[in-house]
Amino acid sequence: MAFVLTKKIKIRFYEKKGVALILSLVFIALLSILVVEFLYEAEVEASLAYSQQGDLEAYLSAKSAVAKAMAYLAEDNLNTMMSGAPPVDSDFDLLTFNMSAGIEPLNNALMRASISDEYGKINLNALLVPQSGGEPQERTPLVNALREFFALRDTGKGASPEIIVDSILDWLDYNDGDSERPQGAENDYYMGLENPYSCKNGPMDSIEELLLIKGITPEIYFGDPEKGQLPLSEYFTVHGDWMGRVNINSAQPEVISAIVSGFTGNPADLGLGQRIFDDAHTQPFTDLSQLESYGFLPRPPTSQRKNTSPQEVKPVITPSTRPESASAQRYVMSGQIFTLQSNAFRIYGDGLYQDRMVRIEAYVFRNPMNLDNWSPSGTNMNTNPVNSKTNQQNLSQNTKQTGSNPTNVQNQGGLPPEPFRILDWKVIK
Repeated sequence: MAFVLTKKIKIRFYEKKGVALILSLVFIALLSILVVEFLYEAEVEASLAYSQQGDLEAYLSAKSAVAKAMAYLAEDNLNTMMSGAPPVDSDFDLLTFNMSAGIEPLNNALMRASISDEYGKINLNALLVPQSGGEPQERTPLVNALREFFALRDTGKGASPEIIVDSILDWLDYNDGDSERPQGAENDYYMGLENPYSCKNGPMDSIEELLLIKGITPEIYFGDPEKGQLPLSEYFTVHGDWMGRVNINSAQPEVISAIVSGFTGNPADLGLGQRIFDDAHTQPFTDLSQLESYGFLPRPPTSQRKNTSPQEVKPVITPSTRPESASAQRYVMSGQIFTLQSNAFRIYGDGLYQDRMVRIEAYVFRNPMNLDNWSPSGTNMNTNPVNSKTNQQNLSQNTKQTGSNPTNVQNQGGLPPEPFRILDWKVIK
């Protein structure tokens, strides 16, 4: 009997000892899991912190690159005013900056800036002129220029120029109540797509909206480098001159040809556009009267022409000396389609920190100013009356007025107005 009791006690002792061993193993396993999870979370947090630090360093470098480009544009404008030179903006100046502004160190990161002229592109938001109490009216020469541009561009299997242009105009007009163009598209078309969305029926906020418009395929938008076709973002803009004028000193040959064709009604001549482009990049145009030599401006009647010797040099026509003649009328007509100044620019600011890269795409508007804006109390600092008058006329042409005061008046306290206004700002990682 005693033997049996002793055996039962030993069995129970061994059973409790086995349970304790199992519990210990389970506890050790759980503890190991907790330790491994903690170490993993710590590693992830450290990696995120490192990544965030890299993104921050790259972002600050990109932002500094944008600031550097804006400083160059402001300095270029001020130097032009101080020198009394013609107020001209050209691709030549921007190319000089882009080539000289290489990769520069900034703290532990690197930065690089580049600038392009938005006034050298066709402003899609200027295709329509708003009307109070009615449908917007088309700027016929600019709309014709858009059709000629797509006629020059190889669209491959894409839509015809008529479909593309009519669809762009329907995208921009007020609402679905406006007259739908013959080959355009309104809300019912876009809502019937596999992935439906609404028609914009208003000004475009970014040039990438073209990819949403009927007829614009990715192949048409991004172009073909082998065919010499740049993306449409290099020819079109939504931040250009609000009157639809194009800076002939910074426009691409295709844009120049299309604008001339839309103005004259003749088929687009890419050779003429290339010739004007080459001349502008050899020596920028300083006066619109120089365009007469290319033969696309209307000529005066024969009776109004004067015989001039080949050696005679044409006088430079300035706003203060220009006569009311056929030549002056052609000058005015050229000013309806071309300009020599630019106020809107696209800036790429790139920042690089180790393996992290950030690009800031900024669209900025440079407020047109003269030396009077920089005086402490409104005193005229410009000693050249002719240049002052020219600057004031340029100011009036590029500044919307409210009542009798332009929008870029001096701030309170005699401080000059802000030289730039940010139109759009995108961060690309």
